[in-house]
Amino acid sequence: MLASLRAELLVLRKSRVAWVLVLTAPTLTLVTTYLFQFLEYLGDTPAIYAQAGTPAQNLPALLPSQVVIQAVGQLYFTAPFILLGAVIAGGDWGRGTIRTSLLAGPGRARVFAGQALAILIACAVSVLACFALAAAASVAIRWYVGPTAPGAAGNGAFPAWSVFGEGVGAGLVVGVAYGALGIALGTICRSAAGGVAAALAWYFLVDNELYELSINAGGVFQHVYNGFPFASMITLISMFGSPGGGATSQTYQPVGHWEAFAILVGYALVFLGLALVLVLRRDIVAAGGRPVWHRLAWPWSVWPRLVWPRLVWPRLVWQGFARPRGVQAGTRGSGANTTGAGSGWGPGVLASARAELLVMCRWPAMWAFVLIMPVVTLFDDYILQFVLYANAGGSAISLASPAQVLPTILPGQSVTAVLNSIGFDSTLPGTAAFFLIGALAAGSAWTGGTISTSLRAGPGRAATAAGQALAVAAALVTSVALTFAVAGLSATAAALTITGSVSPAAGPLPGAGRLAGAFGIAVVVSLAWGAAGLTAGTVLRSATGAFAVMLVWTTIVQIQLDYYATMMPRAARVVYDLLPDAATNTVTLLFGQVNYGGPMGGFGEVAPGLAFAMLAGYAVACFAVPVIATRRRDIV
Repeated sequence: MLASLRAELLVLRKSRVAWVLVLTAPTLTLVTTYLFQFLEYLGDTPAIYAQAGTPAQNLPALLPSQVVIQAVGQLYFTAPFILLGAVIAGGDWGRGTIRTSLLAGPGRARVFAGQALAILIACAVSVLACFALAAAASVAIRWYVGPTAPGAAGNGAFPAWSVFGEGVGAGLVVGVAYGALGIALGTICRSAAGGVAAALAWYFLVDNELYELSINAGGVFQHVYNGFPFASMITLISMFGSPGGGATSQTYQPVGHWEAFAILVGYALVFLGLALVLVLRRDIVAAGGRPVWHRLAWPWSVWPRLVWPRLVWPRLVWQGFARPRGVQAGTRGSGANTTGAGSGWGPGVLASARAELLVMCRWPAMWAFVLIMPVVTLFDDYILQFVLYANAGGSAISLASPAQVLPTILPGQSVTAVLNSIGFDSTLPGTAAFFLIGALAAGSAWTGGTISTSLRAGPGRAATAAGQALAVAAALVTSVALTFAVAGLSATAAALTITGSVSPAAGPLPGAGRLAGAFGIAVVVSLAWGAAGLTAGTVLRSATGAFAVMLVWTTIVQIQLDYYATMMPRAARVVYDLLPDAATNTVTLLFGQVNYGGPMGGFGEVAPGLAFAMLAGYAVACFAVPVIATRRRDIV
């Protein structure tokens, strides 16, 4: 086992994706908790005291007395730990390296134990780094402000060693439990991409949606939620107090402290046990092939044959239409671009797109990413809101009234709900979902080496890459169309159930012009962000690498930029306005906001015409970069 552990630690040490995931939580702690909040503290003026608090109120949270509260609080974002386990464990199965490890290793159980222990050590390192950076940042801030600064008195000393030890222990339990979950998901899915899809599904649907249901409905949902690991995690990171309020402040703790510890440890053992059973019983000769759950995709593999018969014979299309006249089969072996006069570059692009679509239709991970937005919209905008409407004023913890919630689930707000979900959904913004589609398509082709075969056998490098881009665009439009369909059907069903009419006066069905306009906006946004994912996957030659980039962007960069956009100085705001975030905010707010509590606050926006031009420019540029890179890159 020790030999397996050393070998796996060496692999992790050389993996850039693993380093990004390990450093995500510490970076969040340093940047969001200390750097940006300290800059906000320095910029406090009497004009914003009512909104942001006074310096004396904000400073204690940044000093050593609350370092445990801040460090453990950042572990609320468990996605990096799940993704770390899923990417490493699933990647071994997807690449087929697990076969070599199990055949040459000391035994399946010991090989798995070594790999699992290495991943859990990486999770532990991430947790310890959160505490180390929090301590260093708090000491630096204490030194800078001095002991006489308002709010500094009594907050300059670290908590007792016992409190520090309890905080570190709670953080380690959280990191290990969610790392074990990632190992189980990666082993079940047998691929890094599938593991990522399953990890996101767990984080956004199981953890977050159950939490929202417990808040919106209480009762049985609260009891179910308390039995899942997220409730125990909330207890462990909240039992030390709240930032600013200190150790004596009241916090939400769904279960008891020792009960939370036992639940998380139990889940960790169950997840590791499940993964071990699969490793012991699975046929490793087939490792690296399609997982058992590829059968889930069978309707989608049959559907292209029924709708697009030519989709199943791309080789005939390539050979019969895409080959330039006078060029014989076999002259493309070098993968050189053979386009020229009379070459039929257009048919070659279409043939490549058909072949890529056939692959996508049989790819469960791709379907998972295509369905992210429809599923998130269904849960966040309709199921959760309907449950809140049914329980408002009763067992729900939320203080909203039924009259406030009802308009948000009627057809009149359906297109607005879709655009808001795409722009800034609290569970997972649609921009991230679209990025993942492009990153998966491009990155997996380069990681698996299938791009080499495609370029050698295809109609030319540029045409093959352009065909892939066209297929990604089709997948993006499909995701948008399904999202609108889900929103429309859900809103209609809610209206019929509550009011007895599919188009009630309180929220009638949107007109054709409004619907077409909203659909066009969503398509433009999806193409811009999907093309960015395609570029990232191509440049990095890795889907998981592109996923890591998106994780950092979504959790660290984008959140902070959007939060401080309206407070930036002019020079910084000019740079922000050139980024796709400002344009996305603008176009997804053109139809207003769906929020029963009133407007959600200021967003960085630009002129609508400029926003559309910028998104179109990003889409064209990011679709072109992969074509250029593929045309010039050495594929040998």
